[in-house]
Amino acid sequence: MMPIEKEYAESVCEIKSMENILLAIGKIKEVTDKYIKIYNSKKELRIMDFGEAVKINIFNTKLGFKVIVGNIYTSTKGELSLMNVSILTNKERRNFFRVDMNVDAKVIYRKRGPSKEADIKVLDMSLSGLRFKSDHEFSEGTLVSVVLKLTPNGHGVGKEHTFPCEIVRIIPNEDENMFQYGCKYMGDHDESSDALCSFLFKKQRETLNSQRSL
Repeated sequence: MMPIEKEYAESVCEIKSMENILLAIGKIKEVTDKYIKIYNSKKELRIMDFGEAVKINIFNTKLGFKVIVGNIYTSTKGELSLMNVSILTNKERRNFFRVDMNVDAKVIYRKRGPSKEADIKVLDMSLSGLRFKSDHEFSEGTLVSVVLKLTPNGHGVGKEHTFPCEIVRIIPNEDENMFQYGCKYMGDHDESSDALCSFLFKKQRETLNSQRSL
């Protein structure tokens, strides 16, 4: 019996230690009843010891989030395989690696009548959702679309990507004229998943490099 469905292939995922330290970001390559393979096309995986226990946060908008644990069977910079895989929990969405930022974006929403747009600031992003601030007041459960430009390599003009979201948290904010919201991704944004993954790859490298230099 497979721990997760085969359809999770090509889902982006985070590889973490059992202490929740981010080790790498990759994609599910193959799911069988004996092992799960994960790859990184940029060959940026850390080589790990046989039998080492790791936690994998898997992100898929259609099938849902999964958190699994397993032991390293094979490990290279481009690919690793896990054995003894089991599902840990589906309730660790907030533990996804978050990238802090302060990026101009816009939100598309509907409040009676046609859709409207408003300028916002995206404050952080992860594989599961994002946080933004706005001078517009929204209620929990509101469906919005966040539109922003991602520049994976840090150069040039980024391409606009749209992320359908549901507002799941209203976050206290010091400025009474601004509101902060925590959102989870909704629907299908497969076309943006590679761009988001590449963007987080870059930010992950910057974070890990800064930690090593301390």
